[in-house]
Amino acid sequence: MADPVAATPGTSAAKAGGESLVGLIARGVLDAELAALVWVLVEARIPLVIAAPVGREGAGAQLLAAIIGSIQPDEPLDPLITPMGAAGAASLVRGRRAGGVLAAASLADVRQRLGGGPLPLTDDQLTFLGCVLVLGESGEGRSAGRLRVTVAHYVRPLARDAHGHSQRLDPAVLASWDDRLGKYEHFAWGVIPEIAARLARRTGDLEADLHHRRDDLAGLAKAGVTSLDEVRPLIAGYRVGWGSGHDSGHGADHGAEHGTEHGAEHDEGNESGHKAH
Repeated sequence: MADPVAATPGTSAAKAGGESLVGLIARGVLDAELAALVWVLVEARIPLVIAAPVGREGAGAQLLAAIIGSIQPDEPLDPLITPMGAAGAASLVRGRRAGGVLAAASLADVRQRLGGGPLPLTDDQLTFLGCVLVLGESGEGRSAGRLRVTVAHYVRPLARDAHGHSQRLDPAVLASWDDRLGKYEHFAWGVIPEIAARLARRTGDLEADLHHRRDDLAGLAKAGVTSLDEVRPLIAGYRVGWGSGHDSGHGADHGAEHGTEHGAEHDEGNESGHKAH
């Protein structure tokens, strides 16, 4: 993954150009299933943190810019693509920052770095990191310097039980790259009910939505529709009929030919831009 060209001051994701979420899929940085889930989380304003190898923070910035630029095009990129410091981390866990990049080899490393230093985050605050994508070399990439998302985490936010007691739940692995199999293994099914509740949606509806998004993203990547200018309006125009299955006219080819607009009748209260509560 090449390091990105730095954005000029005041650049928003909509103006910066560059790679798209679909372009990342086409290059094997992540797969369509993981990308669909990241899309849902970022769309709901859940923070996105990129952990990049030391010295490769620029590649992490490129990944973050491609995702944010595809989903939240008006988000200012300048504060996001520079390595995140203590002040940025404090803003992120308070919901005031869309994402961040830092040099770290794992989620544990991220937590250690942000939980130390002169302005450390508390253990409770560290539960609001959102989605953490760890970039690393894998397989043939170890010799070529190619990076991909090697593991994706969902950091489960601080919860309270029926008696009001705080509960810190362990982070969940959403997906991990298997060098032996040459593909991702997915584990998000274990926390989909929790994510659905956080987004005030029904579990079955979210599962159906994720299947639609996965198929459409895969179809766009297969068709070579990867530029940010092409992908951004398709993501912005995405609609789905909650709870309805993929019929024969709504597969990956439909996504490639007609974008991600499904055109199905949908409940006005369950649009894809629904924010997290």
